[in-house]
Formats: sequence, structure tokens, C-alpha cells
Amino acid sequence: MGRAAGARAIAGLGVLSAALYAAVPPLSAWLGLEPLRLHLPAFGAAFLLYLLALRLVWSGRARGRAALALILGFGLAFRLLVLWTPVYLSDDPYRYLWDGRVQWAGVNPYRHAPAAPELAWLRDQAVHPHINRPAAVTVYPPAAEWLFALAAKATSGTLPGWRGLLLGADALTVGLLLRLLRRLGAPAEAVLAYAWSPLVVFEGIQAGHVDLALIPLVLLALGLRMTGSSGRAGVALGGAVLVKLYPAILVLAWWRRGDWRWPAAVAATVALGYLPYAATVGWGALGFLPTYLSDPYEDANIGLRALVTYPFGFTDPLVRGPAMALFFGLLALLLVRIARTSRPDGARLWWAAASAVGAYLFLVPTPMHPWYVLWLVPFLCVRSSPAALFFTGAVTLSYVQYLVDPPTLPAWAWLAEYGTLYALLLREWRAGRLGLEDLGRGRAEPEGVGSGGPAPAAAAPAGPGRARLDAGSPGPASPAGPAGATLP
Repeated sequence: MGRAAGARAIAGLGVLSAALYAAVPPLSAWLGLEPLRLHLPAFGAAFLLYLLALRLVWSGRARGRAALALILGFGLAFRLLVLWTPVYLSDDPYRYLWDGRVQWAGVNPYRHAPAAPELAWLRDQAVHPHINRPAAVTVYPPAAEWLFALAAKATSGTLPGWRGLLLGADALTVGLLLRLLRRLGAPAEAVLAYAWSPLVVFEGIQAGHVDLALIPLVLLALGLRMTGSSGRAGVALGGAVLVKLYPAILVLAWWRRGDWRWPAAVAATVALGYLPYAATVGWGALGFLPTYLSDPYEDANIGLRALVTYPFGFTDPLVRGPAMALFFGLLALLLVRIARTSRPDGARLWWAAASAVGAYLFLVPTPMHPWYVLWLVPFLCVRSSPAALFFTGAVTLSYVQYLVDPPTLPAWAWLAEYGTLYALLLREWRAGRLGLEDLGRGRAEPEGVGSGGPAPAAAAPAGPGRARLDAGSPGPASPAGPAGATLP
């Protein structure tokens, strides 16, 4: 297949995908169904088209300026098609808009819950009735709160306006990815792994989750870390942590012995971000976070912790704390290993980041909502791990729990999601394709993909700033529902 034929194939897949994104709201109205009931089949169809497009890129059949222009153009079109659709996956954006409104009223968002009488004068019928957990104070870190305030002021506090801000952050992500791919010696067309990801379109733009805004900061930190700028990279990563807390794991994964400027810059940035809020409410600036971590009611779509506790009857809340501590400890040990076996150059820093993000998502003992997986997607552009790629699609099965009564994730859905994931991870590990040992030996990429795909494509020799692109192919919940999540 020549470049022209590859571009035509990408165009065909793009048209089909665009039609799919445009069809969900009118089709649900025509059938008289809630859009959420069509989400799983629509997502599955979009993911299949996405895999076919990835195959074209990874096999080298969709390369060149025309293919790249189509990839970027359709990626934008997918996002624009969902920009004005009614939000149906989550009501988190209503909390965002409320927090922004509260701040412009001169009130610390960590001081009062939306239901507090002190805020009665700010309530309306467009936002306040849709806020989840109205009796709980916000959980979002300061930089997220700054974005909420910007949305409330610059966009008149509307959902399309908020999505527009996220679209701007998303464009920055694509731009940074293109620069990083060029630095790593990977083809620019590999940006399709992010630009066409159904998870990004649905959870990032349609559902409007703020997690999308931390991705460009993580990639900026990675790029700066590659140049050896510990201080500036630390400030960028600190900004990401101030949007959502979980990028803090990269402090350890990217740390080098004797380099104290790196963790100090992250810590100082985070501390300065929290200071204006903590000055008036103290530890209250943590908001809902302590309850989120300690309350079994918050458990939803948990992974490995459920596998090693639930089959043995260890569902008692007294077991929850030690089990979570155990898995956080295992995660910390793995992050230390990643830091020790990687090297401070471009390709290996990329792999360290991809390994750390994957380790977090596959080991973390807290709830796993689909939007928590968004920051894994950029790393699929170079490292085509079948397990990671699979999870960016399978995590959407967590919505099954909101379509059944009682609202608990059925065993078959958990097994389809996590059973397959851990089977793929085990297969990659047994084949030596998870990459940690390769990182320690100074290799930029594992020998293969472990999914039965073709051998890796030839590329420039590994070295600082160079990498190879795989050509392989992918192979109890809160009754509040999908909209009832105001989570860290």
C-alpha cells in the first residue's frame, strides 16, 4: 500500500469515526434511550476503528504529510462534534463551574460545601442542582481551581466554554507530542494514538474532565527533564500535581541520586500553590481527599486489590486500609526500580515515564474511573504495549455498573476488564517485553510487542534523544452513578 492509498484509508476510517461520534445523541433520542446506554457499543465501535487506524500507522502504510494532516484534522473534528452535546458521562463539570463561581465571589472553595447556607446566594438552576456530593467540599487541587475560575470568568460559566478551555489544553498536548516524537526519532503520524483515542474524545472533551489539562504539563516536564533542566521541569510537574495529585509519582520515577533541585522544585511549586488556600482553612485545603481515601463507599472499579482480597472474603473495611498500604508500598518499590534502571536521556526518560504511569494505573488500590487513564494515552504514541492499549478501551466497562441493579460492577465485566489486562501483562512480562530490564541495559525499546504483530520497524540507532517505534498490533460502586464522582 502506497502513501496515497494509506491516506485514503485513514480518511475512510476518519469519516466513519466522525459519523459515529455525531450519531450518539440523535440516535439515543430517536430510540428513547439514555445516551449512557448507547455509550458502550458506540465506544466499542470507535475503539475498533481506532485500532485499525493505529495498525495503518504502525505498519508504515499511513505516512507522509497528507496522512498527518488527515490525522490532525479528523482528531479536531471528533472533538468539535462532541463539544456542544449534552454531558452524560459525568456531572463533574458542574462542580468545576460552581467552584469557579465561588472563587469569583471571594470565597475560599475549600471552606464551604455547595449545600452550605453561606453559599445560598450563589445558587441557580443551571449549575447548582447538578452538582455531585453537594454536602462535601471540593477535592480538586489549586491549579484545577484556577482553571475553574478562568472558565467561570472567560466563558460565562458554560459547559461548552469549559470544554473549549480543555480543547486548548488538548491542542497543547498534541503540539508537545509532535515535538517529543521528533526528538525521539519516531514518526509524527504516531500522534494518532492520542489524537484519535476514543477515551480522550469521550472522557476528555465530551465528559469534560479536568484530567485532560494536566497532560501538557506532564509532557512539558518530560521535555524539560530531557534537556537536564531540573528546576524548570520540577515547576512544570508541580503544576501538573496542582491539577490532579497523581502525577506526583513521577518525582520518584525521574529522580537521580544527588539531584535535589528536581524534587525541591516540585515540592516548592505545590506548596506555593496551596499556600493562599491553606492560609485561611489549614488542612481543610485537602478538601474531600481524606474521605475519598478512607471511605469504602468510594470504592469503584478497583483492580488488583479486589483480585487479591475479594476471592478470599477480605471485604471487611478493616482489611481495606492494610491492603491499600500494601499496594501503595509495592508501587513505591516499583517506582524506585524504574528510577534506578533508567538513564537521564530522552528515550529512556520517556520509557521511565510510560512505565511509571502504567505501574500506577495497574497497581493503585483506589477506584479506577475511565478519566484517570487519560494520561496514559500519550505514551501509546511510542510504546505500543498491548496491555496499556487494551486498558484505554476496556476501562470503559466500568460504566456497566451504572446500567444494572443493584449498581455494582458485575463479575463478568470485571473479568473482561482486569482479567484480560493482567493476562496481557503476564504475557508481556514472561516474554521480557515490559521494558524495565531493557531500560537498565540502556536499550530504548523492547524487542517486540507481544501481541503477535510484526517485528519492530527499523529506525535510527538508539541513543540520547532517539527511540524506535513498535509496529506491533494491540491485541462495589457508589450508587450515585457515573455522575456522582467528585474525585481527586
